[in-house]
Amino acid sequence: MKINAKFRFQLLIQNGVFVGLLLGIAALVIFLAEESNIRWDLTHSQRNTLSTATIETLKKIDSPITITAFVTTDAAGDLRQPIVNFLTPYQLEKNDIQFNFINPREDPFAAKKAGVTVNGELVIELKGRTEKLKTLNEQDLTNLLIRLMRNNQRVITALVGHGEGDFSRQGSKDLSDLGKKLSARGFQLDVLNFASGQDLEPNQSVLIIAAPTVTLLPGEVNRIKRYLEGGGNLLWMIDDATTAGLDIISEHLGVALPTGVVVDPSARLRSGSVALSLAQSYADHPVTELMNVNTVFPYARGIFEFDNKDYRFTPLITVAPQGWIETQGLKNATFQEGEDKKGPITIAATLERSIKDKVQRVVIVGSGRAFSNEFLASLGNADLVTNIINWISGDELLISIEPKSRVDMSLNLPPVAISLIVTGFLFAGPIGLLIAGMLIWWLRRRA
Repeated sequence: MKINAKFRFQLLIQNGVFVGLLLGIAALVIFLAEESNIRWDLTHSQRNTLSTATIETLKKIDSPITITAFVTTDAAGDLRQPIVNFLTPYQLEKNDIQFNFINPREDPFAAKKAGVTVNGELVIELKGRTEKLKTLNEQDLTNLLIRLMRNNQRVITALVGHGEGDFSRQGSKDLSDLGKKLSARGFQLDVLNFASGQDLEPNQSVLIIAAPTVTLLPGEVNRIKRYLEGGGNLLWMIDDATTAGLDIISEHLGVALPTGVVVDPSARLRSGSVALSLAQSYADHPVTELMNVNTVFPYARGIFEFDNKDYRFTPLITVAPQGWIETQGLKNATFQEGEDKKGPITIAATLERSIKDKVQRVVIVGSGRAFSNEFLASLGNADLVTNIINWISGDELLISIEPKSRVDMSLNLPPVAISLIVTGFLFAGPIGLLIAGMLIWWLRRRA
């Protein structure tokens, strides 16, 4: 081929266009990388991706968050990069999260003022309130942010002295596990024992009556009734065997609590127990709008609206569409026409009314064990009761599903395998490519 000036000019234009396109594509890639926040989490447990609950919590925070990490810069234990990796997903979801590092050895006065005692401890500030975080755990940080979001202290008072579940005891029917979860979310726990001379004030956040098994005295029942008449909020969990003398309370609320245990055939097929009811769908209500997992209710009791003139009654959880309320015992449970009530059965309901320029909220759950230590960790029970208490106490914005702890996956290779990988990638691969290139060059030159 004859190469002349015209051909050289065409080659020059062709090469110039190629170089221009190459630089343009490179510039576009750099621009998109700087401006976009698209990320792919390829880890097995999705540990670099925030849960939906955490994202929803961040959306509810309308103020900047400042995070200060107190970290030494020892080469052997520098925690700065793990902290950056942990906080970056939060910053991508909420761009007004600012975090900085302070070396406590260089600025011991700042560390002392913040009360920091552990290398790598984080101090989180929101709206002038601060808390400290010692572990890089999404669940702990999200709960911490929820605590900082609370404007006022919420007191959760549990009635005791009649065989109810107790926050302080570790028994299977007690509420110590629930108490720990509520404390982690910023609630203050208290107990009420009428025998000690204590009384109820309507301005308390929430009163919990956790399935008493001993009948309350008439005077005690009247105190609870006066509390409700004054606008007090209540979470009432009912035992399947007895109302413990609280029928006056059910009459005041305008609900009927028929005797008998709900039999749910669908739950029986899954668990093998005739005494469990399984909630698979929920009412359109702030308590349950984020619930996407089942909940389980042992020995559930039905709840029905009856002669209710004051409260707005909402069936919250309805179960056993193919089941019934068994009134003749569970030993050989079969539906008896005229004696048992056919499903579906409401086993949790909310009641709400306006009184004295405030909104009074009551939730009745027809299972005294659903939120006990024995069943709290079952399916979505913990999320449900936390949302119920948030709603009763007026913290609808804090209703969420608790993020689940993630299990990190690690790959442990024997030294021989590591040596083979290093040798292959660092030496054998490059040398092989070099030899192949030289061979191709020699063959073409010879041809």
